[in-house]
Amino acid sequence: MAPRDADATRARILAAAVAEFAAHGLAGGRVDRIAAAAEANKRSIYVYYGDKAGLFEAALDHVIARIEPVDIDDLPGWAGRVFDHMLAEPEAWRLGMWQVLEAPDRGQQQSDVTAARLEAMADPRQGAVTGGIAIPDVISLVVGLTRGWFMTPRSLLATGGADPDGAERIATHRAAIVETVRRMVAPGGGPPAR
Repeated sequence: MAPRDADATRARILAAAVAEFAAHGLAGGRVDRIAAAAEANKRSIYVYYGDKAGLFEAALDHVIARIEPVDIDDLPGWAGRVFDHMLAEPEAWRLGMWQVLEAPDRGQQQSDVTAARLEAMADPRQGAVTGGIAIPDVISLVVGLTRGWFMTPRSLLATGGADPDGAERIATHRAAIVETVRRMVAPGGGPPAR
């Protein structure tokens, strides 16, 4: 029974850490709030994750693992699905932003999750599949496009009287992301200039 209890405790700690760090970042996140939300003692957090930074890494890996891996054969569709995921699970983009702000060198200590994702980007077909743009550049552009919605002032998203939370407005933006990526990776870079 003990291993099951330990697994359940770890899962509660991880869920509480994702919520805490998404809201407050690494520096602002508090282990005592995580412990209280997880109904666990602080000691167990340190036993399972080493320290607060280790717990942040685990929380980040957890949300990264939930994002669909890169689909090199359908990059535009993948971009749309990443946007859908970030709408449904805003902790993913929030934790990613905190990582950029507070732990930008994290990629140098890759987890198994990150290493597997990066390995997929080494596909030998990448130039042919991406219109000559390197896959890591395509990925960073897709991440920027998908995060852009969440980082844009609501007044801009509501231009023309659109409801930024309305299904039609969100669908229009999603379609724009997909089309932008389609043009970006199309042979020759998309339609001819007008």
